[in-house]
Amino acid sequence: MIIIDENLCKGCHLCLFMCHANVYAISSEINKKGVQLPFVKFEERCNKCGTCEVVCPDQAITVDLPENWWMNDDNNHNFNPKFTKGKSGC
Repeated sequence: MIIIDENLCKGCHLCLFMCHANVYAISSEINKKGVQLPFVKFEERCNKCGTCEVVCPDQAITVDLPENWWMNDDNNHNFNPKFTKGKSGC
């Protein structure tokens, strides 16, 4: 789940331009600040990489990750499996 705080967002659209999965789109409506805010159009494309959260200069985006997501057997991230599974490598 991606959360955009409309009170913090200034509409720079860095999230839109930096998202490699094209999750975001620009709203056709203008908010009370006169800004066309980004919105999550294709959340199913999101792989929760967190790029949008990191590049947001206003800290208006939160990518809600499940606790201990790296421990799932079906993850596709290149972590050291012995480290993330809690096994000793000796």
